[in-house]
Amino acid sequence: MPVDFLGVDISKADFHAHLLQAKGSTKRTFPNSVAGYGQLNRWLKNRKASDLHVCMEATGAYWLGLATHLHTRGVRVSVVNPASIKYFARSQMRRTKTDAVDAAIIAEFCKTQGPALWEPPAREILELRAILAYRNHLVSERTRVRHLVSTINEAHIVEQSTDTHVAMLDDLIKGVEEQLHALIDKTPVLSESVHLLEGIPGIAWRSAASIIAELPYEKLRNSKAAAAYAGLCPSDRQSGTSIHGRSRLSKMGNANLRRALYMPALSAMTTSTALARFATRLKLRGKRGKLVVAALMRKMLTIVYAVLKSRRPYVEGTAA
Repeated sequence: MPVDFLGVDISKADFHAHLLQAKGSTKRTFPNSVAGYGQLNRWLKNRKASDLHVCMEATGAYWLGLATHLHTRGVRVSVVNPASIKYFARSQMRRTKTDAVDAAIIAEFCKTQGPALWEPPAREILELRAILAYRNHLVSERTRVRHLVSTINEAHIVEQSTDTHVAMLDDLIKGVEEQLHALIDKTPVLSESVHLLEGIPGIAWRSAASIIAELPYEKLRNSKAAAAYAGLCPSDRQSGTSIHGRSRLSKMGNANLRRALYMPALSAMTTSTALARFATRLKLRGKRGKLVVAALMRKMLTIVYAVLKSRRPYVEGTAA
């Protein structure tokens, strides 16, 4: 069992570190940069930290640089769902929430709960995520600009400038998509995976790329684990005879993966006979619209997992 435990609460600019050792605890803040990683190394060395186990939350992409740095140095690293830390803090009756306090809670969580160790994704997956993240940012910015103009009464005053701005964003998005195609084409495993997923009704190449970027299918033991990873498991509310709440999605999983499955699920209701029948059966049982879409997302994820795991094309009707 590791001797020392380090909890890290990380943000874009910096990260708070809380070190638990047999001789006591200590804390410090570092810049979230390569220079900050070096300062952390020296700080840990000065404190003779041994058999270190580091734990941090999977918040945005701010954690990836530090986690990768520590992993390459042979340090045990765990990257956990923020909800796990949230509920652990509640179980400890913690009422104060600051970055320093959060780091201490994460360190205690690491020490008492023994979270699973993290391994960095393959280089091509990291590149794929980076390109997709940039594209999504550009698309959101284009939508924001168009919405802004629609809310201005005298929109014609800025119409020309807005058209130029949108055209520039269109060009950037086109360029990023060309980079995305180039990465997929030059990487055999990505090219094969995208081709396999495009054979599933409702999944186009961009959705396929997004799913591949977010689904670590090779590390998940079965389709149920994949559904849990995506946060597509139902969460029931029932207690005794008086509480019978509606089932909801747990959403305690990868939100990016859920977003990547949403449009394919909607499309599958019109492009796949088997999945359309599945949706119809749910509707006849009185399931609401959102619940039907969520069930389709899970069904599609089951198919995606099977296809990627087996490396065999999907055949309509075999898994729906």
